[in-house]
Amino acid sequence: MSIVVPQTKKSLSKFYNFKIIFFALCFFAHLSTSLWSQTVSVNDTGNTANSLVDLLVSNNCVTTSNHNLSSTKSVAYFNNNNSNFPIKEGIILRNGIAKNSEGKFTDTNLSSKINADTDIDLTEISNNSGQNSNISDVAALSFDFISQSSEFDFNFVFASNEYGEWQCGFSDVFGFILTDLTTGEKTNLAVLPNSNDIISVKSIRNTKYNTSCNSVNSTLFSTYNTVESTSSSINMRGYTVVLNASAEIETNQKYNLKLVIGDYGDSNFDSAVFI
Repeated sequence: MSIVVPQTKKSLSKFYNFKIIFFALCFFAHLSTSLWSQTVSVNDTGNTANSLVDLLVSNNCVTTSNHNLSSTKSVAYFNNNNSNFPIKEGIILRNGIAKNSEGKFTDTNLSSKINADTDIDLTEISNNSGQNSNISDVAALSFDFISQSSEFDFNFVFASNEYGEWQCGFSDVFGFILTDLTTGEKTNLAVLPNSNDIISVKSIRNTKYNTSCNSVNSTLFSTYNTVESTSSSINMRGYTVVLNASAEIETNQKYNLKLVIGDYGDSNFDSAVFI
């Protein structure tokens, strides 16, 4: 194979200009691909209940103890990798395999199962919402804490593969159960703003994605990846805007917080909470 070498300064200049332009095009094409490919990653190895709690409570005013974790496969660490997902990093709880949530939306791995465990608090929440089937495949992270502040809050996003065709009749259930260990009083912090109604695909949904039922709190729904997969940041069908869980607590008094999610009825179409 022969190599053609430019023989004049003018042709040499054109040759190198072509190389520079070609390099620039390749560079920006690679940059563009990298930017568009940024998605949420999930790390389900090397995490402990203690390290995950530290992600949630990184505050010198709060001391924690009695950390408990159901499974490192369903409760894990996530990072948005500078994608358009609205929370930078934190904890994901999924009633199934948490790692199935990472990457762009591919319409695969939407259902999974880790265990057959149930939870008394989730069962009560589900029953009070009018549902009567069993809760199973529970994922949970819990810990005791004492705070020097009277305010306690954190942000989260609820995501579910039930969004779309399954958002009308029933829903998976999750809760943030705050227990005053002095009085035994329990409060679920996973409720709609200015309401005691629980958060689910039934209480936050947009009829645009399922005309079989009306919209409910549609302003709190953010993204339906089935129709926006090219710009998706997680492999789940839909998710809410960033929501906030908060409570007023007594200073220097011990509480327990249980973050918990479970399947309703069966293990099809997982749901998750990103905190």
